[in-house]
Amino acid sequence: MKSIPLVLVVALGGFAFAAGASAPAYGTCSSEVTYIRPASEGLSPEESNWLDSRRPQVVSALKSYLTLAAIPGFNVSAYVSTISANSSAVPVIGQAYSGGGTRAAMGAVGFYQSFDSRYSKSVAAKTGGLSQATTYVAGLSGGCIAIMALAINDFVDVQTLVTGGAFNNSDAPKSAYELLQLKTNAGFNLSIADVMGIAEIFYPAKGVIGPTFSGLFSSAAYTNGSVPLPFLIMAEGIPQGLPGSTSYDGILFPINNATNQTIYEISPIEFGSWQGRAQAFTPTSLLGTPLKAGVPANESKCVTGWDSSAWVLGAAIAAQADWVVIVDTNNTLGIFSRAEPSRKREKLAYPPNETELMAELQVEELGAFLTGDLPGILSLLGNATIQEVGYGLVTNPFLGYGESEVGLQEQATLVLVDAGESGQESPIWPLIQPVRKMDFLLVSDSSGVELSSGWMNGTNLINTAAMAIANNVPFPKLPNVITFLINNYTLAPVFFGCNEPDVPLLLYVADAPYSAYSNATTLVGTGPSEAQIQLLLQNTLDLVSQSNTTWAQCIACGSILRSLERLGQAIPDHCKLCFESHCWQGEMATGTPPFVAPPLLLSPNTTFAEWNATTWQPAFSETGTASNPSAGIPANPNTRAPPSCGPQVGAGHLVTEAALSVSTADTTMDSHAPVIIGLLSANLVVLLGLLALAVMQFVRRGGKTGISESQSAPRYVPVHVRDESTSLNRTEYVEAKRYSDD
Repeated sequence: MKSIPLVLVVALGGFAFAAGASAPAYGTCSSEVTYIRPASEGLSPEESNWLDSRRPQVVSALKSYLTLAAIPGFNVSAYVSTISANSSAVPVIGQAYSGGGTRAAMGAVGFYQSFDSRYSKSVAAKTGGLSQATTYVAGLSGGCIAIMALAINDFVDVQTLVTGGAFNNSDAPKSAYELLQLKTNAGFNLSIADVMGIAEIFYPAKGVIGPTFSGLFSSAAYTNGSVPLPFLIMAEGIPQGLPGSTSYDGILFPINNATNQTIYEISPIEFGSWQGRAQAFTPTSLLGTPLKAGVPANESKCVTGWDSSAWVLGAAIAAQADWVVIVDTNNTLGIFSRAEPSRKREKLAYPPNETELMAELQVEELGAFLTGDLPGILSLLGNATIQEVGYGLVTNPFLGYGESEVGLQEQATLVLVDAGESGQESPIWPLIQPVRKMDFLLVSDSSGVELSSGWMNGTNLINTAAMAIANNVPFPKLPNVITFLINNYTLAPVFFGCNEPDVPLLLYVADAPYSAYSNATTLVGTGPSEAQIQLLLQNTLDLVSQSNTTWAQCIACGSILRSLERLGQAIPDHCKLCFESHCWQGEMATGTPPFVAPPLLLSPNTTFAEWNATTWQPAFSETGTASNPSAGIPANPNTRAPPSCGPQVGAGHLVTEAALSVSTADTTMDSHAPVIIGLLSANLVVLLGLLALAVMQFVRRGGKTGISESQSAPRYVPVHVRDESTSLNRTEYVEAKRYSDD
């Protein structure tokens, strides 16, 4: 994360405003606008119309993609001709990018690129083109950074973003923060979301941070259906005294209950939720407008411009207040609900001190910030509390709206937080809503919060399944954590739902170290360089493609399975074999899986220390030369150890038997140690500190921060930070906490 430059502290009085800067503004309300609509109406007319434009683009992209994949025995021309004449048969494909900080952001853009027909390596791998055939994309937390970078640039190819400096680790200049000045001058409140978003979006936006998220929908790329529709998701804290409020010492965090959870989605079209407390939507372009019972409370007070792309992103990554809970409760309350409960951990081959280790890692990383810097930052914010400014705060559009839950109808301000606080790290929820008729959902999981090694065990996906069941939302049946681990479902891509025609087919791709130890995205405070980013992107392509065209054909089979079923057409024999080999068939594994601590799966004899010294660190310099990420591919790359029970997840995958043997059994090797999780680097302290100075000046000049004056002032706060923590060289820390198998 970037810091606000020091010169900003002395320059607040006289910005040279950059082009494109704008702030929210009040205006006269239109009588032609629907300000609130119930979720029960289904898709908005705007989204339905957009889909009509998108489908022909999907058909065209599918023709190219399926021709490239060349599924044996499949007649691409005949299929494309059929779906061209039958819009209901066109596959609806989605991509979901998990939270996980910088690691997840890089994993997400790498995932999109791995399916991009404009990237020569993806074309060579026979995976290129599926991104062009994708209808929806969604991000959570770190994945939102990737979504926004792509969305505001009309989904330009990733290499253009990377080489053009979109993920530049330099601090944004002082002029980037002009939006704060403009917003307070206009009489609107500030929260941490305003600043966090500016810091993240400045370089992807090429310095033009004023345009709104809703404004994207007026660009030609969106109006003609050339690009997918992006979603960011958020959770909420519920004020004390209202039903469902969960708090610690006045600090609010989302309720961890699958039957009573609210996940908000925001697209350039709408903001709202399908289930939970809102069950309604409002136009994104009118966020911030005071409404009462679905109509403007004041006909001259309709707000436009609140939904700056910076604020939207900042609200989606607002996890700062949660850090207080993490440290104060030693990571035992409301945090990292994605981790398996201790009663289940007893059945797994985790380190004896795994729960304590996870807690210590988080408290160690955050404690210094909270005790050393937070009090000063809050005093500089006019003695505001983190409860007042630690969120994405916005006027509640569902105030008094009868379709929403009673508690929400009484709440003046929405308290939006990072959706990872809900216990789910993947933004699957908006994509599996029945009204969107999802056929094939690809999930990129780079969360790394389930194990102290920084790899996955399936818990986050299982949490989403539990919420789907509770809300009667169709979702594939999933195995338990033991089966995930024994069958190596977190080390190679796997399908779920192949034999369940009434649910979306899901391809789950958990981040794993193929050519790079991707759970170590930052070994220095300033984050990955361009050369390091290229290493991470290559690792994602190696993971997704498995460097195996037969597997690439299986992915193509997934893209058309539900469409073929609707058409009543035969499934190609090759596809049947794919789903038999690479899809969970419903059997639960038994036994005790080893702890997940893999080496480089393409070079299993390369330790983390060797890789870090010879590849990662030399690539830190923007002008440095990175090592070949594919070096060391085994001589026989097409052998894959079958799981000890259940289906063969990897016949034909690149992971070798030797690599799997090391990755799942040798719990004392140093490869599992590097887990530098962090959306925010050590510079966060500087960023928030200098932000505080800036906002203090705003306050003294009549600006506002925090919750609206119309509310009483309960101590608002959300919670969770997962891997959105400050940077610590966790490699050294975990090494010091080494455990043994006994």
